[in-house]
Amino acid sequence: MSVHIRVKLTAAERHFRHACQQVTIISRHMEEATIRFHAADKAGDKNFRYHIRLRLSILDGVRNMYYEYAAKKATEIVELQQRVLDVIGQRDVTLEEGESELSSDDMYGSSEASHIGSNSDCSFEICN
Repeated sequence: MSVHIRVKLTAAERHFRHACQQVTIISRHMEEATIRFHAADKAGDKNFRYHIRLRLSILDGVRNMYYEYAAKKATEIVELQQRVLDVIGQRDVTLEEGESELSSDDMYGSSEASHIGSNSDCSFEICN
């Protein structure tokens, strides 16, 4: 049971990190498009300004969807981490002397343990 939870947790963390990266990339594209929009506005190019405004609207919608997905994954991660801790807590009760507890490397795998809580790619508080 705990192996299944750990696999789901690892997948959720990977999806969360990817969603945060996408939010960051889309935000950068929005900043660039905003600069182009203001340049078109100063130049009086209404056609170009209209097309950029449509692009900004679409980018904003896509970014919001990624953000909502990241929020769902963050909630899922918290729930799965709690389930892992509950399993470990139940195991602590039944541990005999001489048995050792799971380390964070055992819970998440050695490569995943170093990434927990280090999602600084995203400027939104949910992705930090």
